[in-house]
Order: sequence, then structure tokens, then C-alpha cells
Amino acid sequence: MYKRILWDVDQEGTEEDLERMGLWPQEGIARLTDDLLVSGRLYKGFTTLASGLSAIEVAPGRIYDAGAMYALEAALTLSLGEFMPITAGQKVYVVLIGQGREDDGYVEARNYEREVPQTGGGTAIQQVPQTGSRAKVRSAILIAYPGSPSVIPVRPSIPLGTVAIADILLGTGGIESIAMRTENEAPELDALAAAYTSLQVRLGLVDQEMAGLRNDLAALARLFKSSVSRLTVQAMQGDIAMMKDRLDIPDTGSPYSADNFLDERESDPTNVDYKARVLEGIRFPAANLWKGPLALYNANDGNLMHASAGLICPKYNVVEGIKLWERSGSTPLGGTVYQTMELTQMLMSRQETAYGDYFEACTNAAWWNSGQYDVAKGIFRIGDETYEVADYDRDLGVTVPWHAIIRLRKFWTTTVKTPYDVYAPVSHTIQGVLKSQSWLQSQDRWSPGMRLAIESWSAGAEVTVALVECGDNGMPLPRRMLKKTTLAASQFKTFPEATGVPWSTPVFLESGKFYAYLFAVTGDVTVAYAEGQKFLSGNYFETTDGTFFVGNLTRDLCHVTEYCQFALTSLTVLLQGVNLDGGIHNIRIRNAEVVPENSTREFQLQVGGAWRKIEAPEGDDTLFGSGVTPYYDFRLVLNGNQWAMPILDMGSSEVELFRADDDLRHISSVIAFGSSIETVYVKATVGAWDAARHTLAARLAHGAGYATLKTHDAVETKPAIGPDGLVRADAVGKIWTFTFAAPGISSCKIDFVGATNNPRVTYHVERRIQTTE
Repeated sequence: MYKRILWDVDQEGTEEDLERMGLWPQEGIARLTDDLLVSGRLYKGFTTLASGLSAIEVAPGRIYDAGAMYALEAALTLSLGEFMPITAGQKVYVVLIGQGREDDGYVEARNYEREVPQTGGGTAIQQVPQTGSRAKVRSAILIAYPGSPSVIPVRPSIPLGTVAIADILLGTGGIESIAMRTENEAPELDALAAAYTSLQVRLGLVDQEMAGLRNDLAALARLFKSSVSRLTVQAMQGDIAMMKDRLDIPDTGSPYSADNFLDERESDPTNVDYKARVLEGIRFPAANLWKGPLALYNANDGNLMHASAGLICPKYNVVEGIKLWERSGSTPLGGTVYQTMELTQMLMSRQETAYGDYFEACTNAAWWNSGQYDVAKGIFRIGDETYEVADYDRDLGVTVPWHAIIRLRKFWTTTVKTPYDVYAPVSHTIQGVLKSQSWLQSQDRWSPGMRLAIESWSAGAEVTVALVECGDNGMPLPRRMLKKTTLAASQFKTFPEATGVPWSTPVFLESGKFYAYLFAVTGDVTVAYAEGQKFLSGNYFETTDGTFFVGNLTRDLCHVTEYCQFALTSLTVLLQGVNLDGGIHNIRIRNAEVVPENSTREFQLQVGGAWRKIEAPEGDDTLFGSGVTPYYDFRLVLNGNQWAMPILDMGSSEVELFRADDDLRHISSVIAFGSSIETVYVKATVGAWDAARHTLAARLAHGAGYATLKTHDAVETKPAIGPDGLVRADAVGKIWTFTFAAPGISSCKIDFVGATNNPRVTYHVERRIQTTE
């Protein structure tokens, strides 16, 4: 035990010493049992047998609970007659459960020395007998715990702090079966030892089989090499590696691997020598880079609204749209059920426009097909952004026979077309009594708010109005909230005057979709409603749990949906100019926006005194000329109609200006082969290659800390074949061969080093395939 009593010669014994003699050994044994033998709550013994039709006899046993032992020292008979079902066909499970309890025990007489009064005065010490408990006994208490009678009986859930020992199935005729809960039985060391010995023998046999299998594999590998050409094996390895990369299957332990360079998961950007940029290929890093948000040249432009909220929004007038204002009666907007509900606000879709040599001729269509798109969830990931995808478009400008997705020379745009995208969801919580009014939006419109017919209210009342989307079944979807506004009683107007509920910024309503106003009320608020067939494009709903809405086909709330009527249908908006020291070679614009159908949005730069749209160039013409101009005026041109104009969110936008460096170095993450390899092949497809201007070499880093660099033993340059089977004029294929003396290497990093003699003329490594021999 970890504590023991010390007793010296002639030492007086105290009550504390005697108490420790009783407690410490028991405490040490409990800790030993809990640490090494039985942890948790288990039993041993308690063999249960039927004793008559409805009685059981339980043998002695022990319960172990956190190391403490509780015992039943004598057999126990329990009657189960009271639990027998009386309905024909029914049965019931009765579980024998046990738990430990510590009680006083062994009540016996002992002599105590006491001062006893004497006749005539004074006292004398005499031995006086006294009866009391002489031990603490840990007893196992067993109880029959019944379930519910049923044609298909179910075992009851046992109470906390107990252990299940046996399941007894009772029918109308008595006990039908008894099954011990062996999973709760404490194991025996001799049984564990026997099982361990048996397992060791079996593992020995498995090792022998594995040794034989390794020999068979080696022989198969020799046969395979002698029967199939090296080029065929390499081609197969490359094809499999590409499929694994598309399916996002890890390369660890495989003698072949591939990387489309869609992200840096297989790169080592933390390496001190890393100097590259991964964007649908390995690209030259930026020699100079600037990022900033879209910003207005004149924040007080009279043709714009909501600039303080970060929007580029044309000026509009508020007009009435959908209107139901014929009162039939009054109804409480609140109720008796008080709820708290969390809403998720969805944001605008995302547009990305890029122009410059940096994006030249990238045909890495795997950007979309690489497995970043989760078909089941409808989620598409671009870098750190996550999109909920409804439709996907690429502005190509040309017809591509073999694939619908391709990068164009010097210009491309990417649009994820969905009403709202979840790259930055905002959660809100509303509380109160919940009711709702839906409607069908027949045409694309921008809405600045709504109006409500409030007739009366109590002091201190509040109404929160949330605009949400509806599902295919017409029910409101609180998790798809577009806007939310809370009004205090001081802002209410008495019907027939309308109470305005403005949104912080306009919200776009798509034609053919159902939307709903979700009302949460604190206090008493009464509103007007219309009856009958006066409003056929929506429904009035009530909810008791915030999830299940019950519609009312005979009643609708009096309300007005407001629309934006834009004063100008063609608008030019000056933005703050773009500037980059040393000259601009490339521009990338990422912005959150809604561009309704039949409306357009164009970014333009002033080049050579003329405004030019950022678009695919004609021939060899370039937007940035020689690339030495550091500043350009910048503007936005919006076109639409009086009901649908584009609106952009500057707060969720970014303008990136940069020019490329003239050298790069890309270092991969560790590639583990799973066995020793003596020959390694590295193949790369290089786009926009110009042999007169460009250089590219591959090296293998291996050894301790991957500090040893191996240069190639041979290099080949071959034509690159496109998905159509034709030779590509804009790319080449390079193959580097590395050989190592036996026993070879088991892992490495691939180190690409490249340069260009003109940073305006760069190339990019579209993909890499590594195979072995």
C-alpha cells in the first residue's frame, strides 16, 4: 500500500492510529484495483438461475465500483411474480441490477473502562460492557428493475450508479429466459493471459504469412517489369496519380503522385527558400503587390445611395409594390407561446475579374473538377472562401470543343451565380411570438422595406420583422434570412396609416420565388387582416416551435411590399484610381454583387486618354501597354432598367494589383513512397512556355532534413497533348529523370527553380506527375 502505520517501542496507541490501520489498507487495495485490475463499474459472480415459475436464485458475488469491492456473501432468492404480464401475448424484461452500499455491521458487545460512582462518594474504574457496530461492511444490493410489458418487449434503461447483471424475460407463464450481462462482468487474469498467449501465437503465424507475401510481391514485381514496358508502367502510374488527385486521395505510401497546383496542400510555403504563387498552377511570385477595397472617388455622389453602408447603389424612389390593405378584422400579431430563434443572414454572390500576363493561357480545367465541389452539399470552395452553388458560369469568349471550362489569354472572369453565398454568414437571434406572411414575387425587384397595418399596442411593445426565403413547400425558412429590422412602440403608426419597416439596405427579390415576412413580437400588438380570396399569392402562418409553420388559407395580414424605382438606368460611378509603384502588370477584382438579368456591370480603366473595359484583348494588344504606368483612373458603368439595376458591396470587395517577379522556386511537401526507390521521374506540363526567354529545372531534396539536393540525370522536352488529343501550341511537357544508388530513397521533396528574362512574359507549371521505377 502507498501508506503504512509506524509504531515505535513503548509508543502509546491513539484512536487515530487504530482508525488508520483500518482505512489505509482498504484504500490502497481500492486504488490498486481501480488502476490495474478493474476500472469502472463491473460485477463478478451473481450467477442467476430460475427457481420456480417466477422466482430467481442469485449466487454470491461482488460489485466493483471505482476500485471499491461490495459483496453479497450468501445466495439470494428474489420473487418476480409482481412483474409478470397479465395480457396474453405480452412479455416484459426485468433487469437484475446491483449497486454498492457501505453500512455499519457486526453489532457486538465490548468492555469499556468507565468511571463508576461509588457508594459513599468518589468513583472507581470498572469494565462496563457496551454493544455497538464493530465494522464497516460494503454490501452488494441487488434489485429487480422491470421494463414495460409489450408484445415486443424492450430492455429498460438502468438507473445511474448501478450495473446490469442479468436480463430475465417474463411471459404470462413465468420465466422464459435468463441472460447474463457478460459485457459488465469483471475479467479474470488467467483468462486474459490465455487470450494473450493465443494472440501471440496467431501474430507469429501472420508474420510468417506476411514474409511470404513480401517475397511473392517481389517476384511479381520482377515478373511485371519483364512483361510490361517501362513507358507503359509510367503512363499507368501517371494516369492513376491524376485520378487520385482529382478524387483527393492522399499520396502517402504510394510510389506515384500528382498535383494540379490548385492550392498549397501539397506545397511547403513555410520553407525559407519558397518563392512562388500557387493559383491554378505554379506561378511567378509578385515583385510588388497591393490589395485594397473598392472605394468611391466621391462618397457624396448625388446619384448614389447607401454609400455609408458600403454599397454602390443607384439612387431610387420608394414606391408601393405588392399591397393588401383591405381590412376585414383585427388579430394579435403575438400569442401565448414565447420563443427564441436563431436566424442566418445570407450575403451577395461573388464575382471575380482578372486581367494580365499572370493569367496567360491556363488550361487547367481541373480547377473545377478537382474535388473541391461537394455535389451532395452543393458547396464549392475557392481558397478560403466557401460558396453555396446554384449555377456556375465562366465568361469564355471562345468555343472550346473539349471542355466548357478553360482560362483565356490575359483575361478571365468567374461568377458563382446564386442569390446568396455563405462565405461570411451572419447569425442573428430573435425572440418573442412568431407569425409569418408569405407572397410570390412575380418579377425581379429591389425592395427597400415593407409596411405593416398596426391597429393597437401595449406600452413597451416591440416588433422584429425578418425577411426570409421560403422552401419548395412554401414554408418560411428562418435559416435563409435576407434582412431584419426591429421597431419600438414609438415608431408605430395607427392603421390606416402604415407603419414603415425599412431595411438597412435594399434586398433583391427574384422572380418566381416565394418570400415571407417573419414577425417576432414582445408585448401586445394588434394588426389588421384581410379575409377570403383577396390575396391569392401567399399565406398567413403561425408557428409554435420556430420550425413547423401552420398555414391559414382564409386570412392574410394587411401589408405592403415596397420597391425601388431607379431614377437613372445608365450610371457611371467614379472609383478611386489604382496605383502600384513600378507599374501595373495585372489586376484582379473580387467583389460581392447582385447583377439582375438584363442589367450589366463593367469595370473600366482610362488608358491613353480613353476609357477601356477590362476584357479579353484583341490580338497582341494589352490593356497595360509596356507595364510601366503606375496609375490609372478607375470607374464602374452600371446599366439596367427602372426596376433592376446592379448593386455592389464595397465592404466585401477587394482590388489586387501586382506585377510578377523574374524568378521562382516552388518546394513540394514531403512525398513518401512507402518503400525504397532508385529511379524517380518528374513530369510537368508548362503553359505559355518560350524557350528563348524561360528556364525551368527540377531537383529532388532528400536525406536528413531534406538538405541534400539531387539534380537530374536526364531531361526531355516533349510536346504537350491537350484533352482533345491534339498537340498544344501554348505548352510543353518536361520530364526529369533522377537515379540513386542502392538502396535508393524512401521520401523526397520536389524543388522547381525557374526564371524569365522579362517579368511581363511569364510561364506557369500547370501540373506535376511523379512516377518511379
